[in-house]
Amino acid sequence: MKIGLTGGIGCGKSTVSKLFRERGFCTIDADAIVHELLSKDEATIEAVVALFGEAVRSPSGGIDRAEVGQRVFGDADLLSELEGILHPKVRSTWEAAAQTGGDWLVEIPLLFEKKLQKNVDITICVFSDPQTQVERLEQRGMNRTQALARMKRQMPVSEKAELADFVLLNDGSLEFLAEQVDHLISNIKNLQIQ
Repeated sequence: MKIGLTGGIGCGKSTVSKLFRERGFCTIDADAIVHELLSKDEATIEAVVALFGEAVRSPSGGIDRAEVGQRVFGDADLLSELEGILHPKVRSTWEAAAQTGGDWLVEIPLLFEKKLQKNVDITICVFSDPQTQVERLEQRGMNRTQALARMKRQMPVSEKAELADFVLLNDGSLEFLAEQVDHLISNIKNLQIQ
């Protein structure tokens, strides 16, 4: 089984992924694949340098993600070109991993934006209210303005929740979130048996 996990920035996707992993699921994170490609994949690095110039190459030889982020922020065309380089590679990586068997949870922040829901069996959205999202992003070192700008660039989490097969509420305790995950896994297993 392949489960697609999404949600807004600061909603707790990584926490949910960890909970699924602790319960025997294989997990993969699309953002982690991007980081790997931008730090170690020569073809990706060269394509990104060709798009942005040598100034985006980090001292270690990979890509300076902060520099690239500044350049694409507010430039939809440039962002689209970057996504054209990265997204096919990310998708082929997680699809290949999921073909190895077992139950997979694939963390894809842009699951619905890129219409990837047809590539998974079930979709889950992790939902938090916007104030909680902002507080979590501030704890990561963003100021309120940066947090709100990041949130505004994404599909509203309420829309993602409407599109998802299942929604996990992450405004309470970790124990509450874990209970929801356990309940959801139990229901998924029952669906598989039927």
